[in-house]
Amino acid sequence: MVRKYFDALLGFFREKPYLAVVFIIAAFAAGGLAAILVDIHGKQMEGRSYPLMYLKVSDDDVNPEIWGKNFPSQYQSYLRMKDANEPTPFGGSLPYSKLIRYPQITALWGGYPFSADFNEERSHFYSQIDQVETKRNDRAWLNAHGFPKFKGQPGACMNCHSGWTPKLIRELGWVRFNSTPYMDLVAMLKKNYGEGDFQAKLGSTCADCHSPKDMSLRVTRPAYINAMVKRGYEADPELGIKASRRDMRSHVCQQCHVEYYFKTGTQELTFPWTKWPREKPLRIEMIDEYYDMIAKGENAFKADWIHKITGAPMIKMQHPETELSSSGVHARSGVACADCHMTYQREGAYKVTSHTIQSPLFNINGSCMTCHSLTENELRERILTIQKSTAQSLRLTEGAILALIDDIARAKALILAKRGVGPGAPAEEQEKVLAGPLAKAREMHRRASLRWDFIFSENSTGFHSPQESIRVLAQAVDFARRGQLEVQAELARMGLKLEPVTGAGKTPPKPAPIPGGVGKAPPAEIVKYDSEPL
Repeated sequence: MVRKYFDALLGFFREKPYLAVVFIIAAFAAGGLAAILVDIHGKQMEGRSYPLMYLKVSDDDVNPEIWGKNFPSQYQSYLRMKDANEPTPFGGSLPYSKLIRYPQITALWGGYPFSADFNEERSHFYSQIDQVETKRNDRAWLNAHGFPKFKGQPGACMNCHSGWTPKLIRELGWVRFNSTPYMDLVAMLKKNYGEGDFQAKLGSTCADCHSPKDMSLRVTRPAYINAMVKRGYEADPELGIKASRRDMRSHVCQQCHVEYYFKTGTQELTFPWTKWPREKPLRIEMIDEYYDMIAKGENAFKADWIHKITGAPMIKMQHPETELSSSGVHARSGVACADCHMTYQREGAYKVTSHTIQSPLFNINGSCMTCHSLTENELRERILTIQKSTAQSLRLTEGAILALIDDIARAKALILAKRGVGPGAPAEEQEKVLAGPLAKAREMHRRASLRWDFIFSENSTGFHSPQESIRVLAQAVDFARRGQLEVQAELARMGLKLEPVTGAGKTPPKPAPIPGGVGKAPPAEIVKYDSEPL
């Protein structure tokens, strides 16, 4: 019977051969469709089961080796940061000395430990290692190199440098953790865990951003939660703050990439954000106003340091990527930090976030070309044009502030001589004479430096918000030149004359590399960008 039907079908196709072709194509199409449907179903089942956490993890042990057993792809990309010590034209992760590349900052930060040792930071893998190895955390070295009163950094500095921080805070309490000397905390880690890369040297890790329950994104640093609540956000006992997953892809980064200070007395890590309205871009005036506000009253915070040449009470800006990027087009368009710095990769059914946290310049295709239709070379040139323009504006701003510093230094000598106080007089006696006449010029120095440092110490060289960067630097130049006018006005009232510096002030000589230090001379292939035309 089967043979009979088969012969009939064969005869039918001989009479109408075109139908045989149609039949064969249809059969192959049906088979292909079935295979696709089976594959889709398999990947759907695979995706629904993600994340597959075979090994239970907890906040008691944040060693990424253990967490990485559940997520080998993410862990392997995390480990790549250990060897990713490459420079970009204005950043990257090669730990060269920025004091050698930009010797002018030794005068701009005069009297502050950053003027003694300041290097390009390495990747997140090294965040704790870099902090321990910098000479800014070496009490004996600083005491012997112009900072005899330095007693060591507070534990508050560890808030963002070690993955063990949340556990230390739970064990010690928030206030005690911040006030404990930094190296004492390091000694505790060595005693409890050892000295390896995933022990006392442990930098950023999985638990900083992920919950051990289900790997959902969370904020783990109290200072950020405190600051965001004051801005109107809602705290969450498990996730830190209530936010969408997309917003969390920025919050987990923003808990550390910020400007901060330590409260007087307790050394509590605090963000100067109470003047920053929710859902609005930050403007530098908001931070300036905040520091003016807290400089008054009991336990006032007046300054990070006193400039050794001008005597101005100074604010040292830290790495304010969060604040500057808030006014940039990417943040205002809903682009998260991780979209550019931790690109997506497809692995089977999974869309995996790369945990090689790096500059988009290392992966323009994955970081930029998902939105922009330009070529890699065109996008790279666009980025470098913004950065070179900002860098040139930074150099002009530094020259203006150095001019103010030079004018104040020479004015001090004239004022002291006018009042009959010799240069060898005690510092307190000199300050009694100088405080009044130099008050306005010092204020201008403080405001100019705060603005310059806001852009200089922000790690994108203007890219996160080009228009705001130029606006802030223009203000810095204005304050510096106004400071010079204040010097002239005060000297005129005292019957004194001084020829002002009309261009850039003096740049100090390049310092030599520190013996045994981390920072070496910057490579020639990136120094060329400092003089390359736009």
